[in-house]
Amino acid sequence: MKIQGKIFTISNWLSFSRIIIIWPIAHYLLLRTPEGNFIAFILMLIGAATDFFDGFLARALKQESDLGRIIDPIADKIGLGLLGVILTQTSGLPVWFLILIIARDLAILLLGSKIIARENKIPESNWFGKTAVGGIACVVILYTLALTPWREIALFITVTLLLISMYSYLKIYIEFKKKQA
Repeated sequence: MKIQGKIFTISNWLSFSRIIIIWPIAHYLLLRTPEGNFIAFILMLIGAATDFFDGFLARALKQESDLGRIIDPIADKIGLGLLGVILTQTSGLPVWFLILIIARDLAILLLGSKIIARENKIPESNWFGKTAVGGIACVVILYTLALTPWREIALFITVTLLLISMYSYLKIYIEFKKKQA
């Protein structure tokens, strides 16, 4: 598949920066100190801002690209996956929640790759998926700051969002398969 659109855009740089910022966040979380967690939290807010602005600027500046459609969700998955692993070890994030996130992401990756292979087009994420990622980010932040009981409430809400997201992507794939038949 050939990547369509511009590669060197502000929005793509913002998405790449989100991958880079993961490493200092991980470093500060692994310090296991209130100060380290607070610095990680500030860096997470910066990462969340880049996540918002990469898509916003891509649309506003008419710089949408296939690379952006690929790198943005990859940045989310790398970041939330790595932070999820760290938080299961340091802050009590339930392992089953991390497994649910990884299972959802693998399913989206596998089903999306089938669509890409058949249609030579990168499917866009939908609002259910974006909302679920936002919920995961809230859970990560609340576990980073050890904000009980809010973190448990957010965990429950996010599990619901993840299930709705999984259903919505499965529905897209089923409709794709019906078109192929």
